Amino acid sequence: MAKVILDTNFILNCIRNKVDFYEELLFKGHTPLIPIQVIDEIKRLRDGTKALKFREEANLALKLIASQDYQEVDTPGKYVDVGLKKYCLENPEVVLATMDKVLKKSVPNRKLVIRNKKKLELQ
Repeated sequence: MAKVILDTNFILNCIRNKVDFYEELLFKGHTPLIPIQVIDEIKRLRDGTKALKFREEANLALKLIASQDYQEVDTPGKYVDVGLKKYCLENPEVVLATMDKVLKKSVPNRKLVIRNKKKLELQ
């Protein structure tokens, strides 16, 4: 049973494309890990002045996260991506769920991405 750490853009892309990532992760036997910093970043997007669409997606993401079981982890760092990278380097067995191209290239761990806006694919 693999642990999958979720990035902000992965969660919001799943919301945008109507992909139920919790169901797929649990069906495949994975444990979702969500950093405290990711939840804070989604809250900042919800409360920010960006377009209404982004605020609605962030609000829906927070409701989904609150209604599901997950492990909360701490990835300290000034930026969320830096903390995720450090966490993944310290825990090579963890799968990184992200859509960020720079982060994907900088982490040697296996990755979980959205393929064709419909399916989750393990790389």
